[in-house]
Amino acid sequence: MTSIRTRSAAGHPDPSHPAAGPGITEDDRGFTLVEVAIALVVIALLVGTVLQAQGMVGNSRVQAFVSEVGAIRTAFSQFQERYGALPGDYQDGPILAMDAERGNGDGTLSGSGADQESLEAWRHLTAAQFLTNLKMSPGGTSAPSTPLGGQYQLVSATVGATSGVWLRIGSMTTGSTTGNSTPLLTVDQAHRLDVELDDGLPGTGSVVTSTAACQGTGSNIYNLAATDTCLVQVLM
Repeated sequence: MTSIRTRSAAGHPDPSHPAAGPGITEDDRGFTLVEVAIALVVIALLVGTVLQAQGMVGNSRVQAFVSEVGAIRTAFSQFQERYGALPGDYQDGPILAMDAERGNGDGTLSGSGADQESLEAWRHLTAAQFLTNLKMSPGGTSAPSTPLGGQYQLVSATVGATSGVWLRIGSMTTGSTTGNSTPLLTVDQAHRLDVELDDGLPGTGSVVTSTAACQGTGSNIYNLAATDTCLVQVLM
């Protein structure tokens, strides 16, 4: 196809399209500044869209985590109301499911290893249909995973001045399937969980962290500028 080149009224080539130099055709010429600017705008828009999508995915995972912790606390309370015992410590566990073990009924979650009542509690809660979407390990031999990684573990403990059953949220220590005492949550994630479920303060209430670096120096507030991870516990 023959290309058509515009010319000025005087019969000379249009000055907006200067003639190509020796050996250079019109098609060999590089991008104009306008074309480069348009390309940069498009790239910036694409990068912004990707980052926004990543942020939305991250926020949805945190919200799923917060909702799941709330559901676990509700399920724990409902189990106690129905059966009059702690899940895991319930002595008629086999009534709930054939693979559920009996607790010793002493009012705490005790035991050790894969047979400890803190692991059996998850089997009791799922067998009684109070929890149905929890990510359990095969055979229930280790604590269930959270949407943010790490694991949940139910432990009878005294945290601060409050004794009871606490949901500990952390990562498993090396070589362990039951001890999740390694900090997991970012300060922002811990703060968001605390705001949604409690008083928003790291050292008081039913959602607390024992990680000093996650708190402001000498104050009961979250240090949102910190890059440390936090070990968080939630009172059941």
